[in-house]
Amino acid sequence: MDNGEYKMKHTILAFNLIIFYALFSHSLAEDSMTKADSLFEQRNAIFNAAELLADSDNVNEAISLYQNEFDTNADSSKKQEALWKLLRAYYFKGNFTTKDNSDKKQIFSKGIEIGEKYLDEFPKSAEIHCWLGILWGYWGEVHSTLTAARKGVPGRVKYYAEKTIALDDTCLDGGGYRMLGRLYFKVPRIPLLMNWPSKKKSLEYLEKAYEIAPENMLNKLYLAEVLFANNKDERARKLLTEILNTTEIKHGLAVDTWVKRQAEELMQKYPE
Repeated sequence: MDNGEYKMKHTILAFNLIIFYALFSHSLAEDSMTKADSLFEQRNAIFNAAELLADSDNVNEAISLYQNEFDTNADSSKKQEALWKLLRAYYFKGNFTTKDNSDKKQIFSKGIEIGEKYLDEFPKSAEIHCWLGILWGYWGEVHSTLTAARKGVPGRVKYYAEKTIALDDTCLDGGGYRMLGRLYFKVPRIPLLMNWPSKKKSLEYLEKAYEIAPENMLNKLYLAEVLFANNKDERARKLLTEILNTTEIKHGLAVDTWVKRQAEELMQKYPE
């Protein structure tokens, strides 16, 4: 074998090894995301309905895999997907794997920290903006009203909700409108300080979310609550009855169980 043939064979071998490594790495990345998705789907595998608590093992492992996928994948679209799924996992972990308020604070704070650290890399991601708004909303709920106000939580949620709508108003079944509707309903109107909260606007936004996804049980629940506040009891009870009569799982066992419990409490609060 002459020197030219030797160099050619080694060049071909090196090229083949590069291709193999690239394909192997891509396969590992896909397997990592697939495994994380599978674990997240099993987040309710061990669930205490009475306590509204799920075992944290599956969601913790999913979080680890999503984080690893984000840290190691060079594909921007895959990194974006891993990030919003990571934020979604922190939302679930904070809401349904612990009753301890201190733990909830840490979990929601961690999700927010990660999301906002990398948000500038994905300015057009409706999912990342939406999940950040959701996490900030729950962050506000587990802190005192004064702490939430000092941190500017209402304004933060409002910003992320409006940004979500601007990017994709159908994201998370009208998630931006749903956030705004809840925010305008829950936040008190304070003259000279916070003039934008409005029960009328709340109804308008939640109607938009419902129009986008009428089968979403969260849309039905929050709309029903505002309808009661606007003396539209008959339609509110109809929506709640639809929720309570739903037999298939819509949003996962934990969320569905929570929604139905809230629907039952509203029915009792506003009897016929």
